[in-house]
Amino acid sequence: MMNSGLFTARWIMPAAGPPMRDACLAVEGGRIVSVQSVRGRVSGATDFGEAIILPGLINAHTHLELTGLAGRVPYRGSFIGWLESLIRAVIDEQDYARFISAGLSQSLATGVTVVGDIGIGQPAIQAWRQGGIHTIGFLEVLGMGHRSTAPRDRSTKTAEALLVGTPPTDDTRRILRVGISPHAPYTTDPAIYRRAVDLANRLQRPLCTHLAETRAELQFLSDGTGPFRDFLERYGLWDDTFKPPGDSPIEYANRLGLLKNRCLLVHANYVSNNDLDLLARTSCSIVYCPRSHHFFHHEPHRFGEMIRLGINVCLGTDSLASNDSLSILDELRFVHATNPAVDPARLLHMATRAGAVALGLETQLGQLTPGLRADFVALPLEQPKTTDPFGDLLHCNLSPIAVFLSGKQIYGMYKS
Repeated sequence: MMNSGLFTARWIMPAAGPPMRDACLAVEGGRIVSVQSVRGRVSGATDFGEAIILPGLINAHTHLELTGLAGRVPYRGSFIGWLESLIRAVIDEQDYARFISAGLSQSLATGVTVVGDIGIGQPAIQAWRQGGIHTIGFLEVLGMGHRSTAPRDRSTKTAEALLVGTPPTDDTRRILRVGISPHAPYTTDPAIYRRAVDLANRLQRPLCTHLAETRAELQFLSDGTGPFRDFLERYGLWDDTFKPPGDSPIEYANRLGLLKNRCLLVHANYVSNNDLDLLARTSCSIVYCPRSHHFFHHEPHRFGEMIRLGINVCLGTDSLASNDSLSILDELRFVHATNPAVDPARLLHMATRAGAVALGLETQLGQLTPGLRADFVALPLEQPKTTDPFGDLLHCNLSPIAVFLSGKQIYGMYKS
């Protein structure tokens, strides 16, 4: 259980180059010292045998507080209908921390060592602090409608107090950073967006928002009509103070100042060529949530075009209210099954290095290279002695036998 040692396996996939056969990962003080091919058994090493060692996986977007809603919010053809069902499936605030903790445990069991999680208030921060994996948490803020009943600065003031009281933790064991997430253009007044951007800048905290998730969002920003306008009116949150900008969601985000930051943009399901050109000139990252995308029957995502334009695209699961698991391995396998032409090495990059860049952790983790944290996963091979580790990784249904964080085993009962 020490945070130093030697670890060998049939394959090591560093995500910084091609897979290495019969290789050894050397760790000292929780950091990677070397990764190299070896001949024969390495004395004193933990040998995983017929297995793959790969970097800890990164789930760049989820809502772990909704873990308790797994299977309880079916989709019946309408995103607004699903959203209203989600609202009706009320979660007691006392359950937030418990559900987040359960979600963190489920994530770890699938080889996830970093999450980008959206949460609300102190219960979320409490659960993130107690979690066993690296967490970039985003406190959600939102507000639309009557100034008298929904003060526009209340949520950002609350978030600011919590952020000030939760300084970043970056020690030898794990990382915790808390940022802010204005929810989405159809629930968040532009004044709140601007305050969130200012808060992220002043406190140097991560920033995230949901963007271009549905075609209804495009319509709402274009002329203020459609399903989201109807939704706000039904809940008494429309008072004509919101003026449709006439922009696409990406253009609107740029107008609000989000694209001037290293903002994490979740979904970007509906973007134009002009939007892609604009995104390519920024340092923002896109989180693609493949199985959640499929759950809502969205049109094909343009992640391949984004990558070709140099836009950083990583992977997320979204919540269990729109997905079957919190496994990034499952996301990788789904994308491979539905987009077999995508280079498997690119898929691994999206699940590791790209997620680290998106969450501002690229100097700490995301690859098995010297100097970075020794966060890694041991996954058994379904086909022993295979010469195609990517094929095994993407076609098997096996789960990790061990997960290490900063060189220390935190999951699995594996013993060499």
